Amino acid sequence: MKKVILPLLLFVLMAISSCVQCSVSHVGGNFRRVDVAEFKEFIANPDVQLVDVRTAEEYNSGHIPGSINIDVLKGHEELATTLDPERPVALYCRSGRRSENAGWVLEKVFFRNVVDLKGGYNEWVKSLEK
Repeated sequence: MKKVILPLLLFVLMAISSCVQCSVSHVGGNFRRVDVAEFKEFIANPDVQLVDVRTAEEYNSGHIPGSINIDVLKGHEELATTLDPERPVALYCRSGRRSENAGWVLEKVFFRNVVDLKGGYNEWVKSLEK
């Protein structure tokens, strides 16, 4: 039953949220955006589900070790059906926009602890060069 309701709820939420564009960063609730240093600290927890929400091609060209790839351009249903809402989730994409949207969706379907990497994989790579 949960596997049917969750994708349906996601579809409804996506339909509603696609009608409204929001350019303001969301902070609060169960979702927050963090810088690279805090992201690294967060993903050090072995219970964290580290998710790269870019396309498979982007993921294959380079990704954060230990991450799984769920392409949100194909829809957000896979996020909710693959991930455990009781475990922490760390999201990233190329620049932070897709993963921020994915974080909003997960918060709306009651995921408890979701972080998004501000600046995405681009910022991650820059931090490694320092």
